[in-house]
Amino acid sequence: MKVVKKRQKALKSNCDILPTMSKQLKIYTIENKEEEKILREKSVPVKEEQFKDSKFHEFLDNLLYTALNSEEQDNVPAGGIAAPQVGENIRVFYTLNYDTDKWQLFINPKITPIGFSKTSTIEGCLSVPNIEGEVLRYRKVKINYQDKNGKRKTKKFKDINAIAVQHELDHLEGVLFIDKMKE
Repeated sequence: MKVVKKRQKALKSNCDILPTMSKQLKIYTIENKEEEKILREKSVPVKEEQFKDSKFHEFLDNLLYTALNSEEQDNVPAGGIAAPQVGENIRVFYTLNYDTDKWQLFINPKITPIGFSKTSTIEGCLSVPNIEGEVLRYRKVKINYQDKNGKRKTKKFKDINAIAVQHELDHLEGVLFIDKMKE
């Protein structure tokens, strides 16, 4: 129940920043073999000139809007969403930061583990409906990325937030959590 209340608060705070013209994009799933092929492709980096393109910024708004409204597609509330999940194989994803209740955008991300400690958690995914499974991931990570204006940044995450960015980065590599599930 606590996570749902936190998510509702995060939804309200993020809706204030989205343009009213944002639209929901179709979430691709493994239930459709053509969509699964796209989910399994490695994504390409966002090019510098794309950061100045209004169509790219519109896509970013629509991607976040889709995450905020994932339940409208008979899906679960989202904790993150990657561009391949809506059919765009570019290196972009959002995650909900569970410490701040705010959505964060990561463009051209690179993750480096901090230490060797790993943790095992139950994961699910918008693109893999009705399946959950245990996945082993690094407990602490550092992520280098670009923001929506192309500015390079670095953040460190631990626990659930570290797991979320690793899960979403896997999407950019064409990897789904079911590929890493413990048997």
